[in-house]
Parts: sequence; structure tokens; C-alpha cells
Amino acid sequence: MHAVVRGRVQGVGYRSYVGGCAGRSGVAGYVRNLPDGTVEMVAEGDADDLATFLEEVWARGEPVIAVEDLTVEVSEPTGEFTGFEARFGDRKEELFKRSMLALDLMKALLKTEQEMIAEQRRTNALLEELVGAGRK
Repeated sequence: MHAVVRGRVQGVGYRSYVGGCAGRSGVAGYVRNLPDGTVEMVAEGDADDLATFLEEVWARGEPVIAVEDLTVEVSEPTGEFTGFEARFGDRKEELFKRSMLALDLMKALLKTEQEMIAEQRRTNALLEELVGAGRK
């Protein structure tokens, strides 16, 4: 099978995640990033193993990975793969992309923290008002 994955799947450890899925399901093939921001997977194995693999690569519940779409084409196996590998491109470019994503995630985390603190302050003020009203 050949699959293309869309979403937040580059720079977030998705290839390693997919490699783990392949190891658990027993399929062979590879996973690699494509220039357009998608991830390509090629996998061979038993139909049940491929079904298990495809279900798992959705990465549901993963905190940073966000698979939005998975397009799959099925074909006859070639038998060319003996294991599963995560293929990497230029290391410097990949490190830069991961650094930028880490910065974006940190900004989102700080924004969420600020929103939570503001909400806590509003809640505290309301509680103080209620407690004050109960004393009168």
C-alpha cells in the first residue's frame, strides 16, 4: 500500500511514530517527508497487519502529531522490503523546521497559560465577591 498523510506530521516525530507502528504490526516498507509538508508511507504485509498499521498511524491521542487526512492506494506487493525504515532528508533543514515548530508550540502553550491565569483571576474575583456578599 502507498499512503500520503496530511496534517501536522512533519517535525513532530511522526516518522519515528510510524516506524513503531510498523514494528508492532509487522509490516515492511518506509516512511518519509515530502516537500509539500505531507508524509509518504509505503508498506507491505498481510491484509490484517496492514489494517492494524493503518489504524494506528492515525496517531489518535498523540499530543503533538495531528493527522488530518490519510489517502491510501492499494497495489500488489513487490517483496522488495525486508524491514521498515524512516527515511530522512537534509539534517540541517530538518533541525531548522523542528526548531520553528517547537517555537510555535511554545508560543501556543504560553498563550494558553496566560488565558488560564486570566480565567483563574476572574474566578477568584467572583468567589471573593460571593464570599463578601455572604458576610453582609
